[in-house]
Amino acid sequence: MSRLPENVVRAAIDWQMRLRGNPELQAPFNEWLRRDPRHQLAWQRLQQMAGMFQASQLPRAEQSIPLLQRASADLSRRRMLKMLGLVAGGTALATVSAPPTWHPGYITGLGERRQIDLGNGTQVTLNGDSSVDVQGGELLLRSGEVLVDGARWQARCRFAECSGREARVALRERDGYSEIRVDRGEVLVTSPVGQRRLQAGEGLGASASALTELGKSRLDPFAWSRGLLVVNDMPLGDFLAEAGRYRHGWLGCDERIADLRLSGVFRLDEPASLLDNISHLLPVKVVERTRWWVRVVPA
Repeated sequence: MSRLPENVVRAAIDWQMRLRGNPELQAPFNEWLRRDPRHQLAWQRLQQMAGMFQASQLPRAEQSIPLLQRASADLSRRRMLKMLGLVAGGTALATVSAPPTWHPGYITGLGERRQIDLGNGTQVTLNGDSSVDVQGGELLLRSGEVLVDGARWQARCRFAECSGREARVALRERDGYSEIRVDRGEVLVTSPVGQRRLQAGEGLGASASALTELGKSRLDPFAWSRGLLVVNDMPLGDFLAEAGRYRHGWLGCDERIADLRLSGVFRLDEPASLLDNISHLLPVKVVERTRWWVRVVPA
């Protein structure tokens, strides 16, 4: 069991706070993650803790630091609860995100995809940089994105519970809300603020305060499970932000070309050719200082 330096844990907690509502910090955060394996471990442990409690219920930094330093990356939830009770001096920390029977399940790295059989005829495909817990035939999305396909299944995301019947659905955790999009069948979405039934082709954003219908996306929300990035009339800046989810390093563009529109089918497993294709479709060129720093600029 490794013990993390206090400065590393404090940095992870600082990033947790700074990233809320500041998506422009994602690139420097990714760079910080890759700078040191201990950064990734500290972040993983922090997310394990955050997934168990609402953000407002998390211990303060002075309480979290010794816990994160000691905690093993695969601690069971029950043991984590016990440890939190000790460092909090016996103060009850209520409102957990799942029953005590949930346990750590599956985690994928950047650019990795993984298929999981829940054993009840339900197949789950986990996107890169994602994590889920499983219990029997139920699934809990901790972070990232999953595709669930089966006759009957139950799934939870940050802000809602979903029940599917002969349904195929993509669940994605975004900044401040959970995105739910149905490809086939019917899905019942339940949250503290309401309940909706979704049919094929429909999408919903679930947040702490509302359920919001989502229009047709410029991004095919299911294509990543086939190793593809399929976009239609998407701004280049948004496209690069999406493509950056599947590669290491920083990927961005000059603000003068961020609004150029892009349509096409791109292979996620071929990041080099993906960038080459952009320069053939738009009046831009790719500047690659290192494989970790890539910028798209006007041609």
